Amino acid sequence: MYEMIVIDKSILFIEQHHVDTFKKMATKLNNYSSLVKEGGLSKSDGWIMAFNIWLFILPDDDLIIKTDEASLYYTANVLIHNAIKDDTHFQNLKHRKDSTPELFYLSSLALATGLNEWILFVMEKYQLKNKATRLEYQNYFDALNGSTEEIQTFLEDQAQFVKAAVQELRECSFSQMIKKCCDEAYFLYMDQFEQTLP
Repeated sequence: MYEMIVIDKSILFIEQHHVDTFKKMATKLNNYSSLVKEGGLSKSDGWIMAFNIWLFILPDDDLIIKTDEASLYYTANVLIHNAIKDDTHFQNLKHRKDSTPELFYLSSLALATGLNEWILFVMEKYQLKNKATRLEYQNYFDALNGSTEEIQTFLEDQAQFVKAAVQELRECSFSQMIKKCCDEAYFLYMDQFEQTLP
């Protein structure tokens, strides 16, 4: 499903080489594709989350959030981007001395699934499950391609989710999820790649 990732699916200013590098790694490590799972959003949206998380992990401090119209509509993305970027466990992963492209890739898959599950958790906890039901019939990252009425409904859903997510970010569930995913990815990496390390 990673084949459908394109520049426009990123909330960051990126170039084609970022997309190509991610897709090459996805092809190389194709047997780990099953790590991406559904949650509050579809599996195809999960791949787009994995790509964006992978971009956040890159040691490229020049990557900045777009300020275009799409970013204004996808306010949850900006909120979650900042929460991930500022998380201690995520920063520890990003700055590991023994990191490799494989570790970063596996981490992005694990974190995408963890985030997708966290989104579902927030929707259920704050009685927003009907939002998840609506998203079963459309891809989250293609929501702006709908009719005017569908876009309006999406924006209302987005506002309610952001309100709930802000509340939940005050709790420890998000940070616990990041830590769990980073640990799982690292242990998987060590188990699968340790013998090939120099």
